[in-house]
Amino acid sequence: MPLISGGIITLSSTEPLPTDDPSTSESTSTSSSSVATSSGSSVLASSSSSSSSSSTATSPAVSPLSETTALATSSSSSSSSSYTTEQIPSSTLSSTSSGTTLVTSERVSNSTFSTSSSTLMTSSTSLSSTSLAASSPTSTSASSDSSSSSSSSSTTVAQTTSSSSTTATGSVDMFKAIATDAPPSMFTRLSAHPLQPTGFSSSIIKNSTIPTNNFYTNLYLDNRDQPAYPYPYSVWWNQGTNSDYGLGISHTTSSQFTFGPDSSADPVEYFVSPIGIRSMSLSAAEFGSSMTMNLTNPLEMSVDITLAPSSSSSSSLVIPLVQGTGFITGVYKNLTPMFNSQVSYTSLTKSTSPRTNVVKYVAALSDGTSWGIYATLADSSQSFELTLTNSTSVTAGKSYSSIVVQIAKIVSGQESVYDDHAGMYATKASLSGSAVNGKGYVTITWATAGSNNADALMLFALPHHASSFSSSTSAKSLGFTLDALTKGTATAYSTSTFEFVETLPDINFAPWTSISGKSANYTSSALGLITKAAVAELKQDVVSMTDLDSMYSSGKILGKFAMICYTVHGILGNTALTKTCLANLKEAFARFSSNSQTYPLYYDETYKGLISSGAISTGDSLTDYGNSYYNDHHFHYGYHIHAAAVIGYVDSALGGTWASDNKEYVNSLVRDVANPSHDDTYFPVSRSFSWYHGHSWAKGLFSAADGKDQESSSEDVHHAYGIKMWGSVVGDSSMEARGAMMLALMKRSMNDYILMASDNTIQPSNFIGNKAVGIIFENKADHTTFFGTNEEYIEGIHMLPLTPVSSYIRTPTFVSEEWESKLASLAPTLTDGWRGILYSNLGLTDPESAYEFFTGSDYSSDYLDGGASLTWYLAYLAGVYSFFSSCIL
Repeated sequence: MPLISGGIITLSSTEPLPTDDPSTSESTSTSSSSVATSSGSSVLASSSSSSSSSSTATSPAVSPLSETTALATSSSSSSSSSYTTEQIPSSTLSSTSSGTTLVTSERVSNSTFSTSSSTLMTSSTSLSSTSLAASSPTSTSASSDSSSSSSSSSTTVAQTTSSSSTTATGSVDMFKAIATDAPPSMFTRLSAHPLQPTGFSSSIIKNSTIPTNNFYTNLYLDNRDQPAYPYPYSVWWNQGTNSDYGLGISHTTSSQFTFGPDSSADPVEYFVSPIGIRSMSLSAAEFGSSMTMNLTNPLEMSVDITLAPSSSSSSSLVIPLVQGTGFITGVYKNLTPMFNSQVSYTSLTKSTSPRTNVVKYVAALSDGTSWGIYATLADSSQSFELTLTNSTSVTAGKSYSSIVVQIAKIVSGQESVYDDHAGMYATKASLSGSAVNGKGYVTITWATAGSNNADALMLFALPHHASSFSSSTSAKSLGFTLDALTKGTATAYSTSTFEFVETLPDINFAPWTSISGKSANYTSSALGLITKAAVAELKQDVVSMTDLDSMYSSGKILGKFAMICYTVHGILGNTALTKTCLANLKEAFARFSSNSQTYPLYYDETYKGLISSGAISTGDSLTDYGNSYYNDHHFHYGYHIHAAAVIGYVDSALGGTWASDNKEYVNSLVRDVANPSHDDTYFPVSRSFSWYHGHSWAKGLFSAADGKDQESSSEDVHHAYGIKMWGSVVGDSSMEARGAMMLALMKRSMNDYILMASDNTIQPSNFIGNKAVGIIFENKADHTTFFGTNEEYIEGIHMLPLTPVSSYIRTPTFVSEEWESKLASLAPTLTDGWRGILYSNLGLTDPESAYEFFTGSDYSSDYLDGGASLTWYLAYLAGVYSFFSSCIL
């Protein structure tokens, strides 16, 4: 990923360089070098055949609801020994005045139909407890057996769940380990990653799971001088800059942001917080050029930093760096505390002690800010005296065998609150959670040391936290804030736990929309166009198309054909097409499940993960967009996981065992990106998704001054959706619930920080007009992409792929505003795959217009992105179309 500074793309030797325009529409090449992507998050060149374009490009624009004659398909009730509610033999339909009961050979499911037409989908987004088991989403479909027709002359798809759940009366542990055994032996063991982490001992590397995509990786990469962003502070190892040695501490406000490149523009292209303003530092008089920094206890939300005068010294300053804490804490052992400021001191005042054994000083800085220095003494016989040595240095009068010092920026008028919370500090944070009756409950618990008057930590919550909090957590607000870089303002709470409560989304494979009042039936015209597209697209060779040297590129193609398979099975009910599609897709997927692709996956014993062997073979860290260096794993593997969920679902409906046969392989991919438990010691917990930030970070083992970043919110969503659906298919209720909870938190975080509607009050007012952020960093937001600055790239990379969950995240209001302000005049001028991406996204607010585009006489297959399927686009858009008065209701 190229680094972006001041709105200008500059390339780093450690960042992947996209070489092609992602808008390329059609190609038959099987090399990923001819397929354009953006550090694992852009669009593939299409490989659709000429027969596809000839069969669909001239289709007339026909409303999917303008006819009421059902299309007969080739589905047969004798094709399988068991049936789901997507493929129903006529003998199992029993119409009543109150609905239709569907009886299958394995279980009983209830779906309600009107007397004249079927219902498209449920309007609720609540994940009931009955869906948290092995049940699969089901839907009704047209059948060629005339005796299976209901009284309706149109066909619908319903999102329902099985009533056979084993968890209907209990709760589900959301963080139960997926597995605890070693990854399958087919993954060659890589004993030493080419980029070894600096600062960790060999025993820690061997016995720990070091996070690769979280907030502190800068502390062990390259020169180790770039910031870590625990929020609301940033910290870094100062190695002698301005004669300071220690841990620099900074907090910046929105008034310090730089807006550019034209600061008077509205919207501006980017905003960035200044880096390296060392307001304070945790240092020691004994530190100098021989100072060392070692890291221990690497966890998903914390790491322990140990600074020492030299590698042989027994003296140390240990700093438990934990996300969200109000104080930065240092534990001194046999050192003389020193606190340096680049900003410079104007005064140092010793204040009244807030409690026994706690000594307090307040340092006033030349920028008008005040910082508290709180020292907790080992016993009451000790004293702690500080001297303002000069304008940049404060030093203690002696060395201490053991003393705890906490530093915090004091919010005006809140000094007594800081006093009450001094003395207790966080040492780490852990996750727990459960799903009960369609609700998700997740708790972040901060472990503590010491004590204070409040008997709780001072923690800072981001905006999406506050809106998700339980009532008990909300009641612990302290009522003041600190600015939080690219996440608005963080609110102070007096607590050691954050408890989140969400209604879990019950969205499965069938088309789903959040547009109020939208529902539909599939008319014969719609089904005819969908069938025509499917027949053409299934002539493409998915086996050769996925024979690529990229997990990302191949994953997008697998995802395309997976949605075709779902459509011909779940919507068309066409057994012949389903069997053809499924057989070919299974063969294509087998290349990966047997780990026999061009660059097989290795199990990396350094960082404990599954990585492409590409960079190991080529020596280029940018191979496959940096996958070998942990870039974009959730994008890459998310496509494979979702494709596997669809294959397993359709195969199971036909009586197969593919899901169980391939479970270990797919679970290994899930474990790599989203291991939920420390009981699984083979992967770090939650490599990609940050339970603190509410979304994932894509950047892996590449240091960057602005911290971690992500440019595709939609592919982040897709990986969580894939995890949810794979959990559903294999009966892992914990995984299903966890994926659903991730989606619920993403809905909040992405609409707070990334997808900016006009009423957004979190991001700067002169930035929200961009609609999609572009790339969000920990320290910067930049309206661009890593592969170009075209508006269709910037907005579109947050749209793909279109799935049933897209409408859950991207609200109709936001999509409408984005279309009108950014895309309505642009989209008709495009001549490549981006045009289709923009129009498919229009379907999230105006499915009628989007459907007319894809069925109109001006449509060309050039407008279809290679990772997208016309079959699925038509199925989705027809599936969320409005009823009109002319339709049979």
